[in-house]
Amino acid sequence: MPLRGPHPVKLYKKETVETLRLGPLTMRVYEDGSLTENRVSAVLLEIPAGTSGPPMHWHRFHDEVFFVTKGTMTFVTPEGEVSAAAGDLMTVPPGAIHTFKNGSETEGCECYMTATPGHYVDYFRMVAKAAEDGKQLDKSSVLHLMALFGTFPPEVPSEP
Repeated sequence: MPLRGPHPVKLYKKETVETLRLGPLTMRVYEDGSLTENRVSAVLLEIPAGTSGPPMHWHRFHDEVFFVTKGTMTFVTPEGEVSAAAGDLMTVPPGAIHTFKNGSETEGCECYMTATPGHYVDYFRMVAKAAEDGKQLDKSSVLHLMALFGTFPPEVPSEP
């Protein structure tokens, strides 16, 4: 019999969730893993027209799922580009080299993203905090921060 007990549900309202600015992208943190024992986080990414996401990268420890809720989001991999329209879902398993962008020059896009484990949201918080403090992160600082969360550029091998 599964454990049951006083585990409350929680409703998050867009107007009151934590909002992070990641350059031109806006991230709304709905669940940071604190209610899921870090099993999953849930955020909304808002990407302005013509805007690219992070540099190509891969994750050693976590999965990402992107559900496009508005516009079209383009996922870029070493194999090419794949466009996902509103209602489409992209799964990115550990080890998959990827990035994303809003390929439209006229329309913004949004996607709901989950990451497992949930504490990966702290990576985005650290990037946003540096920007908030007016710091421009150099490449070595970005690579260090990425490595803290098991995220690496494509040239780093996934196997020892």
